[in-house]
Amino acid sequence: MSEEKRFVEKQFYRVVINAPIETVWSELVNTKSPRPFFWNGRWDTKAMAAGNRYRIAANNDKVVAVIGDIIEMEPPNKLVTTFQLTSLPDPASTVTYLLKEVDGGTEFSLVTEHIIAGSKSEKSMEAGAKFIVENFKAYVETGKVTLSARIMNALYGLMAPITPKAMRAENWPLD
Repeated sequence: MSEEKRFVEKQFYRVVINAPIETVWSELVNTKSPRPFFWNGRWDTKAMAAGNRYRIAANNDKVVAVIGDIIEMEPPNKLVTTFQLTSLPDPASTVTYLLKEVDGGTEFSLVTEHIIAGSKSEKSMEAGAKFIVENFKAYVETGKVTLSARIMNALYGLMAPITPKAMRAENWPLD
């Protein structure tokens, strides 16, 4: 008898960003430059469209922190991806980004689901989702992430030479 894996309940992380929905969407799906709210990673994909593979590549595209597939894309309201941390042996989960126009700007929600309960991914994704939401808001509204995020990103840059070999880009081709 195989052991059935239990999933963590779906988690919602929400914030209102003082910006038009088109601006928020554009910043979320930007593939051209590092995204400081993604630890200076950038979307690396053939096209930001449903059906395509993607990687979150950092440190001049030498390190890949996340791999997955773009499942659904409804600009400027919804992006759904599979999401697998390359540093951990856990299976892919699902991350959904939802944008909705509200008084005062755009409600941005990051939703995580299908995360194995008790896994290393559970703890990492909870902290990561909070980091992304807080720093995405700061970045869109001010052009820079929080001071703590800037320090963390600088430290990650300094630690690039000792990044685990498993996260090297050559181990995670797009094809």
